[in-house]
Amino acid sequence: MKYTTTSMEDEDRKVVFQMPENDKCVDCGTAHAEWASVSYGTILCLDCSGVHRSLGVHLSFVRSIKMDAWSEKQLQVMKSGGNAQCRAFLQKWGVNVDYDRSKIKERYESPAAELYREVLKARIEGRPEPTELPEQKEAANAAPMTMKMEGFGSTPHPSTLPKKKKKKFSKKAIIAGVASAAIGVGAVAIQLSKNNRKSRRQR
Repeated sequence: MKYTTTSMEDEDRKVVFQMPENDKCVDCGTAHAEWASVSYGTILCLDCSGVHRSLGVHLSFVRSIKMDAWSEKQLQVMKSGGNAQCRAFLQKWGVNVDYDRSKIKERYESPAAELYREVLKARIEGRPEPTELPEQKEAANAAPMTMKMEGFGSTPHPSTLPKKKKKKFSKKAIIAGVASAAIGVGAVAIQLSKNNRKSRRQR
């Protein structure tokens, strides 16, 4: 990534700070904040920037407005975003945007925050801006497969079939069965013995 300067130039800084609500930290409302999250095009105070760094660069890429180098693309994100726009977007999707530093992790790990990051990227790259939350897109992609499986008589997976219950026999029932079988065998033996004796007499 090519950086244009060692810090944000005065002209760029003026544009960024004149954007709505950019005169304070987007997360806690502290005035005269001098840090930024490039991921959201927002202004942060020093304390909130530390919390953003702990989230990881995949969720929030933090820069110092005065001390860090900035690329043209990063400057474009800052000029296309802004605190007011970010807060309004997240609030529209039901995310709590009260000035509360303890809500930062919850706020920026939300599907709405992920969507906003993608919106800004698309805007800078000249692509159509996404409009669906990540979890909604996954559900929409999975829906056709579900309909196909359920609508065309496919064989269900064995794991989804109800399991047959094994019959359980008590000890008493087993003993009774064995005894009954023994009595039956004994009766047959007695009958055979009678038949043999009868046969001998007839001879």
